[in-house]
Amino acid sequence: MTRLGLLGISVVLLSSLNTSAPAQRRSPSAKDYLLRLFESSEARHRSSRRNLEAILRNQPEFWRELHAVAGRLKTEPAWLLNVMAFESLFDPGARNPLPGQTASGLLQIIEGTARRLGTTTESIRRMSPLDQLRFVERYLDPFRGRLNTLPDVYMAVLRGSIIEGGDAVVVVDAAKEPRIYALNRSLDINNDMRMTKGELGLAALSVGRFLPAQAQRQAKRNKSSGGASFVRGKAKTTQTPVESLDSTTPASVDHPPQSKRSTRSIYIRR
Repeated sequence: MTRLGLLGISVVLLSSLNTSAPAQRRSPSAKDYLLRLFESSEARHRSSRRNLEAILRNQPEFWRELHAVAGRLKTEPAWLLNVMAFESLFDPGARNPLPGQTASGLLQIIEGTARRLGTTTESIRRMSPLDQLRFVERYLDPFRGRLNTLPDVYMAVLRGSIIEGGDAVVVVDAAKEPRIYALNRSLDINNDMRMTKGELGLAALSVGRFLPAQAQRQAKRNKSSGGASFVRGKAKTTQTPVESLDSTTPASVDHPPQSKRSTRSIYIRR
């Protein structure tokens, strides 16, 4: 992928999603900053794309059920896809490799949370992606109707809560929660020892690169007006298709028709 193409993707994605770079980076060098972010995530993005292609080949109904889950949760399928891409690269058998960690599956559910959901992390790793969607929905159900942005979805996954506010809202402060910060340091994109809602969205977006239907239309308008050239992965059987933007590879996301919770994170160990 060329630098121009990758930069075009990052700019279109961020403008379409009304997501900005961290405040410290809003400067003439912001484009270089975004370019570095998307370049650094390129390998993970490609791995996640390959894994999702494999899921859709083996379980084409996964795509339709994902959209059904998103509809019931009153959120965007794209937000769920981006978070799963970042958390597990769409590897249903993924497990956090750090010592003492049990986070498993597409959404990296930890053992305590798995048991509250009526299963175990070992069982989750053995489940098909389609079966795992049931637990994704069960976990996120208490947040139904509040998952209005990509950062909202990621906050619900990371912290088990949603904080109102924009990109600058601090999610994890290293001075107050050093262990949680250390376990999730990759989410501190500008390395200022604090993770914000905006950074959660950027991190997930840089790996997944999925847009909701409305943002797709904006990206197409940008393209027709001289923006970057994209190849799109289509979801033919959905009414609100989600597309993965990539400037070099062929369309791949395609298939034939077919109570109050604890605030403990499903990803972080305490």
